[in-house]
Amino acid sequence: MAALQRFLAATSSTLPRQCLSGGVLFATGDVIAQQLIEKRGKQHDPWRTARLGLYGGAIFSPIAATWFGKVLERVQFKSRYANIATKVALDQLVAAPNMTALFFTATTLMAGGSTGDVKAKLNESWWSTLKTGWAVWVPVQAVNMAFVPPNQRLLFVNVVSIFWNTFLSVVSSGSEKTAEAKLHDGIELVEAKVDKIH
Repeated sequence: MAALQRFLAATSSTLPRQCLSGGVLFATGDVIAQQLIEKRGKQHDPWRTARLGLYGGAIFSPIAATWFGKVLERVQFKSRYANIATKVALDQLVAAPNMTALFFTATTLMAGGSTGDVKAKLNESWWSTLKTGWAVWVPVQAVNMAFVPPNQRLLFVNVVSIFWNTFLSVVSSGSEKTAEAKLHDGIELVEAKVDKIH
């Protein structure tokens, strides 16, 4: 238990440490996306991993640390349940839409895209990603706001985010189209086999 407490203190005690943790965990999500989901093997794109790590450490983490540590902590009701519900609602209705847009904007621009590419990416992915995010993050943030101390909330989010970042990396890279195309090809193959049987 002492080792866990030292780890928590080491990764969440200061903003630079929170940023470093965020960068490492965003990069980890991209590595998982490229190696386990996309099966890139030796064709791994290290620049994409670096971009995700940079986004996580230099953009997401400073904003999220301020959001969790300063902004949401100003919400103070007498009722614990009102506090939790209000913080989760603010997080999901104010921060989530903006952070999702910021993610696609930053990663598209860092990949060399234009503002037109950003607009196209937002039109293509923002709403569906936000809806998926609500399904994941509403319960996660309810637990976060109810049980995790304020100075460790970003770390909690970043650890859960390994899986979310994997999803974001796939969506950001456009690989979800590849997965949909493979699914469509598989369906057509099955239909062709069924037609041959008849």
